[in-house]
Amino acid sequence: MSDSHLSEISRQAKTIQAISSLTFFEQKRGEYLAAQFSTLGLQDVHKDSIGNVFARIKGGYSLPLVITAHLDSVLTPDGNNPLIEVDKHLIGPGIGDNALGVAMLIEIGRALRERSNTPSGDIWLVGNVGEEGLGNLKGMHQVVEKFNGKVKAYLVLEGIGLGMIQTAALGVHRYKIEVNTKGGHSWSNFGEPSAIHELITLSAKILTLNLPVNPRSSINIGEISGGGSINSIASHAEMQIEIRSEDESILESLARTIHKITHQNPTTRSNFIISDIGMRPSGRISDSSPVIIAAQAALRSTGITPVFAISSSDASLPISLGYQATCLGITTGRHVHTPHETIDLNAISKGTAQVFHFIDHLWDY
Repeated sequence: MSDSHLSEISRQAKTIQAISSLTFFEQKRGEYLAAQFSTLGLQDVHKDSIGNVFARIKGGYSLPLVITAHLDSVLTPDGNNPLIEVDKHLIGPGIGDNALGVAMLIEIGRALRERSNTPSGDIWLVGNVGEEGLGNLKGMHQVVEKFNGKVKAYLVLEGIGLGMIQTAALGVHRYKIEVNTKGGHSWSNFGEPSAIHELITLSAKILTLNLPVNPRSSINIGEISGGGSINSIASHAEMQIEIRSEDESILESLARTIHKITHQNPTTRSNFIISDIGMRPSGRISDSSPVIIAAQAALRSTGITPVFAISSSDASLPISLGYQATCLGITTGRHVHTPHETIDLNAISKGTAQVFHFIDHLWDY
């Protein structure tokens, strides 16, 4: 790939990163992607009812390849965290996850339009919404409902993760836990239960649970809020908690334990409520599946030794349903989901070569 094309991928990633696209607010980034698809002359450019952006590259009569990249980001760019380039690195919120992945969709459309040969099957390019956080793979659910298993494969692109091939879907459960009390004045009603105090006590119990090192499992309290003022006994507090495990049985056991702890009310003056607010499915695809063989060959063609990964991405959904699917990264990077998210510009050339090798040879398997 020429230096000019690599520079164009980086330019597109910078432009896309600058378009705020928090989960549930991906409209502007989606409009930009649709405009780019239309400018390239791709077919069937449209948005569905929830904001997923589609475009088609006409192929032969074989089953289609569906290539997706999520439009949403955890953080949005702002004046306090400008995108900067230092020593062949781009640093800024969302540049790798997933501005670069979306930029690759545009590059695939450009490159394939310029070719004279036709792929064995249609190639659908999709910028989907709702991958991050409480999006709970909303966009991918609608994509999979559209195509079901009538595809050669689903290929999910993430900006960071070059060298990794997703072969298993990491199970995730998410809950909101609320505590309600009578509340009162911090001095005159001292001794009445505080919703915040009760929630802190509950959190401590949950965080001291023994988790296995192997299979790897995790607990994270991502958000906590409550109270009205510094001199009031809080009448309401709530938190959002997420559990993950490489083993579905451990995940289910952990979920039952958290429910049990939550409902062990230390006092009748406090009311505890736990609600499901999201999940990501578990699943595994055989190492000998055509999509995984194609991904391995693509990485090895660039001189990179593939590493199989258990992860949570949009590919988790089709993997859980038994469809041919995986996730590949475009470059290496670090500090994901922070204001200092970083991608390595030098590695993009290999990540791009990997993607086109995958596209060119998938129908051979």
